[in-house]
Amino acid sequence: MKRKDWLVIVILLISPILINYIILGKSLGLTVNGSIDGWLGFYGAFVGAVIPMFILYRTRMWNKEDNEEIRKSQNKILQYQVKKEWFDGLRKQLDDNYRILDFQGTIVAANEMALGNYQGAIVRLMLLNKNIEMQGYSFDLYFSGEYKKKEEVAYSDCYNDILREYGGFVNDLILICRLMKEIEQGNEVESYIVNSIREFNKLHIKNNNIIISDFLKELESLANSNLLQSELENVCMRRISEVSMIHSEKEKLVKVTNDLLKFEDKKIERILQ
Repeated sequence: MKRKDWLVIVILLISPILINYIILGKSLGLTVNGSIDGWLGFYGAFVGAVIPMFILYRTRMWNKEDNEEIRKSQNKILQYQVKKEWFDGLRKQLDDNYRILDFQGTIVAANEMALGNYQGAIVRLMLLNKNIEMQGYSFDLYFSGEYKKKEEVAYSDCYNDILREYGGFVNDLILICRLMKEIEQGNEVESYIVNSIREFNKLHIKNNNIIISDFLKELESLANSNLLQSELENVCMRRISEVSMIHSEKEKLVKVTNDLLKFEDKKIERILQ
């Protein structure tokens, strides 16, 4: 009970003593009209009415406080359930993000290219490229707030960097396959390289997530000079061999993913505290 409730109870307890002192003792020099029995009866009736009213009032207040606590508890549970559903969606999104970076599929395509099966490699690489475009950057919807936590920023930055690098690598491999097919058919590749890089530049202007890799810049410089087939093949093979370096970046993504999931899970559990 609150302090004012105790004050009311104390007043009710000591009031009979005060009334008795005033009526019987007449110590204050006051003239008391009426009989003692009449005054005691009036006091008894008054107290008998006040006490039930006070109890009723406090009962209603206690019920109101209890209902408020129940409402707050229910709101917490509802928030917890909503956040848990959001967390399950986030976990699925992060899993999808991880699977989109299909480094194993990229390695298989690189091996097919090394064996000269450029058509088979193109089919596999085009599928990887399609998945990247469909996935895009939809995970940002989960962190649409103005202020992101450091774990959210770390994941977003890491994933964006790896996705851009991976997407650029897949595009470069597709270009290499087509260049090798042009060479096999005995076609001139200088103009093909220039036109391809021009298209890449247009796409980069529209979307800066599409990067212009060092490989493309090196190809462009070769096309502008006296292009030798051996030089072209060396540059292409060197780019293909970088698949292992890109694969190593996946470990960074695993770490920031685990950090993000732990952070979000702890934040959700604090709702019920």
